[in-house]
Amino acid sequence: MAIKQLVNAIFDGIVDEEYNVKINLNDTNVELGVNKLDIARVIGKGGRTAAAIRTIVNYYAKSIDKCIRLNIEERKKEA
Repeated sequence: MAIKQLVNAIFDGIVDEEYNVKINLNDTNVELGVNKLDIARVIGKGGRTAAAIRTIVNYYAKSIDKCIRLNIEERKKEA
């Protein structure tokens, strides 16, 4: 399973609005842009949901011998 498929599988069940997933060329940095309305749902109470998602991504990364950093950001409106 590719990292983008994993992130999409996780966030399809969490967010209601659209989100963007950007992955750099060597799959070590994943940037997730989430709509303002869904950012609280993704981060969770005390950051628990975000921490759990990062744990899943890191576990997958270790299984393929990579180090992956997941950044969750509020998506900026496109002009």
